Amino acid sequence: MPAKFAMVIGPASTSPAPRGEESGAAEMAARAASGPGFWTEWLAGLDRRGLLEDLLADDVISRALREAPPGHKYDRVLTARMTVICVLVACLFPGAGYDTVLATAFGLPGLNLKPGAGTPTGPALSQARKLLGEQVMKRIFELDAAVPDADLGIGLLWKGLEVTAIDGTTMELARNGVLEDGFGSPADGARPLLRVTAHVRTATFRWIGAAVGGYHEGENALADQLEGSFAPGILNLADRGFFSMHRWIRFSGTGAALAWRIKNSAKSVPLKTVKTLPDGSELVMLHESDGMRTRRRRDTGNPHAERLPDTAARLVTFTVTATTRSGRAKTTRMRVLTTLLDHEKYPAREIAALYAERWQIERSKPDCCHKSGCSSSPVPSASALVLAS
Repeated sequence: MPAKFAMVIGPASTSPAPRGEESGAAEMAARAASGPGFWTEWLAGLDRRGLLEDLLADDVISRALREAPPGHKYDRVLTARMTVICVLVACLFPGAGYDTVLATAFGLPGLNLKPGAGTPTGPALSQARKLLGEQVMKRIFELDAAVPDADLGIGLLWKGLEVTAIDGTTMELARNGVLEDGFGSPADGARPLLRVTAHVRTATFRWIGAAVGGYHEGENALADQLEGSFAPGILNLADRGFFSMHRWIRFSGTGAALAWRIKNSAKSVPLKTVKTLPDGSELVMLHESDGMRTRRRRDTGNPHAERLPDTAARLVTFTVTATTRSGRAKTTRMRVLTTLLDHEKYPAREIAALYAERWQIERSKPDCCHKSGCSSSPVPSASALVLAS
């Protein structure tokens, strides 16, 4: 965010202005010398983007509106562009009513509204949203999400890779019968919920992709829809609930690097250690068991699916100690499976520290590493971890 809003202002020039620029420079100097009261109107006439548009990449609102089908007749004040801005404000303030959303949106700087334009009413926004439809907002999301953080001058790379994560959550919807039928609810009388699995950049929390479904749909089924958002140059982190050998092969086949946590049970992941590496990690071979193939055949509806090919991976095992909200120290053993096989370029301790940073998002502030025998170099303050021997 700071990098996007950083503005470099050069020193004032004392050299004479070129002949063609004399009148413009003289006018600007005269307006500045006259004081703010005289040039506020002049500044207001400048064609500059609004605040919310600056938060998005590459003028995506205008690009999405240009791609939208023409022919809708909008209010002269609540134009298609202003409708988009109001929807974005409503997303930022989900608890606010339409009147508050409209007042906030039309109070933003840089909108360049027509003189005498007033604030529209809630029914006008409802009508404008119907005219806008869902395609414009979907396209805005797609255009903005396609731009990496590095291209925006924000975020940091880890060993040249953009670190991302997939995770799931639920969102509460308005209470009405249509939404309840469409998305479902956790209990009778409860508000309807939608379930979303998102692919997010960890440095800035900017979304790359999202799959939305009903409350009773599983995170894994939604995660399968995110395969197209994976690409070379990405290192993706995922919690243990997302691993399956089939998903691992498909997602790594996109060229993205993976570092996914797996369950600690020996039967939960079909791996066999091939070699223990100098940094304590293990080179392993993934092999689909008969039982796993049977379940995959049932889940995919393909009773004749062939066994998945054996696949090489690397296993990093470590423990994380964190302080819970009740003040109790809790130590958790973690196993992270990764496609990064080079232990010299990607040391196990650095992979463990990177994953532990993500894991700590769901925990309180961690305690220090206290397990005896930890002879590795100091770990980042946000991660209390020790590689398991």
